Amino acid sequence: MKRLSLTIRILIVILVVQGMLFVMLAMANLDGLRREIATETRLAAQTARSLVLATIGTMQGAVPDDRLMAMLPERLVPPRHTRIAILDASDGVIHQIGHADQDGPTAPHWFVRMVAPEALETRLPVRLQDRLRGFVHIATDPASEIDRAWRDIRKTLGLAALASVLQTLLILLAVRAALRPVTAITSRLSDIAKGDLSARVGALPQPDLAPLAEKVDHLAASLEQAETDRARLQRQVVSRADDERKSIARDLHDEMGPCLFGLRVEAEALRDRAKSEDDRQGAEAIMAIADQISSVNRALLKDLRPAAIGQLPLPVVFGDYVNDLRRMAADTRIKLEIAPDLPEPDEPTATTLFRILQEGSTNALRHAHPRRIDIRVWTDPAHWRMILSDDGPGFPRQHREGTGLTGMRERITLLGGSLQLTSDGSGTTIEAALPRGQTQ
Repeated sequence: MKRLSLTIRILIVILVVQGMLFVMLAMANLDGLRREIATETRLAAQTARSLVLATIGTMQGAVPDDRLMAMLPERLVPPRHTRIAILDASDGVIHQIGHADQDGPTAPHWFVRMVAPEALETRLPVRLQDRLRGFVHIATDPASEIDRAWRDIRKTLGLAALASVLQTLLILLAVRAALRPVTAITSRLSDIAKGDLSARVGALPQPDLAPLAEKVDHLAASLEQAETDRARLQRQVVSRADDERKSIARDLHDEMGPCLFGLRVEAEALRDRAKSEDDRQGAEAIMAIADQISSVNRALLKDLRPAAIGQLPLPVVFGDYVNDLRRMAADTRIKLEIAPDLPEPDEPTATTLFRILQEGSTNALRHAHPRRIDIRVWTDPAHWRMILSDDGPGFPRQHREGTGLTGMRERITLLGGSLQLTSDGSGTTIEAALPRGQTQ
C-alpha cells in the first residue's frame, strides 16, 4: 500500500466506500421489496376470496344451483397475483382461471428466492341448500410483482452505479487538478537538482500547497545566491592567486634579475683581472652559475605569468605562442582557429585559456609526437570554449593525469568551468568551457 501513488490510494478508498454503499443500498431495497411483494400478494389473496364470495352470492338465486359451479368460471375475473381453480363436484372437472400473469418470472432465480413471499392458498367449499356443489381454490402468484421489483431494483442500482462512476471520475479529476501543482513542484526540484537554480514554482492558488511552493522558491533563491557567492569567492581565489604570482614574478624580475646581472658583471671583472688560471676558471664558474640561475629565473617568470597576458589581445598572445611552437616543432602542422570579433576576457579567464593551450600543446609535442594539432577558441552566450586535439596515439589505458592537467582542472573548477579529456587510438582531445564574466 505504501508503494502506491496518492491517486491510486484515493481511488481504492473511493471504490471501497462506493462498494459498501452499493451493498447497503441493495440490501435496503431488497428488504423493502420483500415486504412490498408480501403485502401485495396477501392483499391480492384477500381480494380474490372476497371476490369469489361476492360472485357466488350474486349468482345464487339468479342461476340454477346445479349450474352455478359450471357458470362460475365465466363470471370470475381473478385479481392480479392470484390463480383460481374451480372444482365442480357434479362432473369432477377442474377449471383453471386467472393463470399466472406470464409463463414464469423473468428475474433471476437467486433474486426470486430472495424476495418471493410464502405461498398463500385458500380452499373455499361451495354449499347450496346443504349440498356440496364443489370447491374454489385460491393461490397467490407473485411472478409479475417479482419481475416488476427486479426491473425497479435493477434500474435503481444501475443509476446508483452510474452515479458512483461519475462521482469517482469527478473526484479523480479533482484530485489530479489538486495534485498538478505537486507535479510542478517536483519538476522544479528536479531542475534545481540538475543545477538550474533559476527554476521557480511561482505563486499557487491552492492555500494548502502555496506555503510549500514558497519554501521551494526560497530554497532555490538561497541556493542561487550561495552559488553566486561561491563562484565569486572562487574567482577571487583565482584572482588572488594570480596576483600573488604576479607579485612573485615582479619580485623575481625586479630583484633577482638585477642581482644576477650585477653578479655576472663582477664575475667578468674578476676573470679579466685574474692573475692565475685558477682565478680565471673560478670567475668563469661564477659566470656559468649566474647564467644558470638566470635561465631558471626566466623559466619561473614564464611559468608564473605570461608577460603578454593583460597587455596584448588574446588572439595576438595565442598567435605568438603558436608561431613559437611552429618554429620548435617544424614537423607538426599546428592550426589555430579563433572566432572573429572575439571579446577580450578578464585576466583570470585569459590566463586559464593560455595555460590550457600551453599545457595541452606541450604534452602533445612531448609525449604524442603528432603530425597535426588543431586549436579552436570561440564563445557561446554563456561560456568561453576551447578545443585542442591532436592525431597522436593517445593515452595508454592506465594513464594517470600529470600535475599540469590536474592543476588546470582545479583552476577551471574554481572558475566554475569544466574540462573534458578524451583519448583513443586516433588522438587526444581536450575540451574546456569557462563561464563568461565581465569583459575588459
